[in-house]
Amino acid sequence: MTRLLPALAFLALLGSASASEPMPKRGGPAFPGVSIANVPTSTDTTGVAADPAESRQLGAAWLKKTQQNSGGWAAGVWGEATSDAQADTATTAFVTLSLLRDAKGTRIHDEAIARGVDYVLTSIETAPADSPRLNTPEGTQIQYKLGTLVDTHLASLLLGEVYGKMGPERNRRIGKAYSTVLRKVEMAQQADGSFDSNGWAPVLSSSIASQGLYRAAENGQSVDAAVLDRADQYSAQQVSATGSADASAGAGVALYGVATALAGNTKAKRRAGSTAAPAAEEKAEAMAQQVAGDTGALVAGFGSIGGEEMLSYMMISDSLASDGGERWDDWDKQIGDYLVQIQNQDGSWVGHHCITSPVFVTAGALSTLAARDFADQKQQRSDAATGS
Repeated sequence: MTRLLPALAFLALLGSASASEPMPKRGGPAFPGVSIANVPTSTDTTGVAADPAESRQLGAAWLKKTQQNSGGWAAGVWGEATSDAQADTATTAFVTLSLLRDAKGTRIHDEAIARGVDYVLTSIETAPADSPRLNTPEGTQIQYKLGTLVDTHLASLLLGEVYGKMGPERNRRIGKAYSTVLRKVEMAQQADGSFDSNGWAPVLSSSIASQGLYRAAENGQSVDAAVLDRADQYSAQQVSATGSADASAGAGVALYGVATALAGNTKAKRRAGSTAAPAAEEKAEAMAQQVAGDTGALVAGFGSIGGEEMLSYMMISDSLASDGGERWDDWDKQIGDYLVQIQNQDGSWVGHHCITSPVFVTAGALSTLAARDFADQKQQRSDAATGS
């Protein structure tokens, strides 16, 4: 994977930014051998952040500035991906989760997180009871690209991380809403084990849904075992006998197929009682090997950065971090350095295709950069639960 970053940087820098958003700054010494003389760039080419830690600080600060009075964040609708559009649940849940991951168990983002959680809770509490949907704007950029039920799935993922951790009154609301949204996720599952189909790359939404259910089971929530089994089988079926990922539900983009298959099979191989566990271990390894052996074509995704790429990077990071070792260290170093290089002057990141929303893309970058700390926190919780 040592040649991954030069190729990836070149592809990303060639992406044309929206006229209303700042261009990413050009690559520097971290990308040897890449010709950038004719690539459009911002006026400041000296570097926004010195390292991933500073990059995280700048990204988190920018996200908190874009939080709306409602407590929510917005990605906007297709073609108008502005942070001052009407807030939506998917973007709010994803940003709140990214700040939670960045906080490392501290209270540095408590106010923003609490307001974001309250926004998500309201969208669940006021949603129709007989539908997998939440009370959230429709036709958003995130729904258009990931699927119409992505708000539900991201809300479930967020509540799994704040469950029981936010004070008596808010915990009461979280407990009730968590049970409600989990039933909605289960309701959304299709016969093949996926959870969304109406989008450009719905495999990403389906992966978020299954991750939310796995986390719920870890939290001791009641989750239908048959739903989990179908989710496990769906992940297993995304990897062929020859070790290649099915990208048909991911707009034909190999990165989305590999990232989601890696995430799903990594979870399935560890789930107690999973009927797919033996096969899942083999398939997760096949996906991890593809990531480790990539020289740029896989991680380049669609060919430039979008929210889909950031989601995929987060899923890869979380999966590799759960196993640890040299393969994870190598990926974490390279993807961290890369994200530092393409950060905008104001601390944000912006997409150049599909999910272009700087709010959503920045949340994805922040979540990826915080993956090591997030994995350490999960390990600490596991150790505490087992007394080790």
